[in-house]
Amino acid sequence: METREAQIRRPRQQRSRERFEAILDAAERLLQDRDPHDVSIYTIAEEADMPPPSIYHFFPDGNHVFMALAERYFNMFLGGLESIEGKQFDDWQALVEFRYALSRDLFNNNVAARKILLGAAATWAIRTRDIDTNRQLARGAIVELNRFFILPKVPELVDRITETIIMNDAIWALYDHRFGHLPDDQEIFARRARLGHMRTYLPEYLTARDTVLSVEEAATIAF
Repeated sequence: METREAQIRRPRQQRSRERFEAILDAAERLLQDRDPHDVSIYTIAEEADMPPPSIYHFFPDGNHVFMALAERYFNMFLGGLESIEGKQFDDWQALVEFRYALSRDLFNNNVAARKILLGAAATWAIRTRDIDTNRQLARGAIVELNRFFILPKVPELVDRITETIIMNDAIWALYDHRFGHLPDDQEIFARRARLGHMRTYLPEYLTARDTVLSVEEAATIAF
């Protein structure tokens, strides 16, 4: 007999969506001070001031709460964290580092995000979804590069940039494990690693565009 895998029950009505988000907020607060294995449906219910059945209505277990919280962070990254409209970049390296600096700031300002995406709460399901998100981020990076610079055609560029992102995240995970955060004095090594990897498939210098392209124009060129 085939069994169905337990799934998150995602709400449609506004009131239910607010409860759903309140549950994620409670889990995020708990993860600031607790290890993931100390966070359960019951501790989340207590923190959210809800009965446990209200949590089980949406989530079969605590790991699925972590998965939904990971989705929140993935959406933040995919949203760009900060707009580049009106900004200028002297070279492609500066644009790349602008994006990585925003991601690093998010991790350093949110213990739960580090535990969910880089640390002990990163389940196989979260890591699999993370890889999919990284491919989306890679596609977005190619569009952004094309907006500011004349980017040559590079075979399998999405794969190459995805590799860079995954490599960088592995280094950050190591830093989080060693230091409990992503320290400033170690970031130079992560920077050298990601830019060094990118230089294996991008030229050192790209010609800047006279006019910054729109997202739609850049996407047409990129893909």
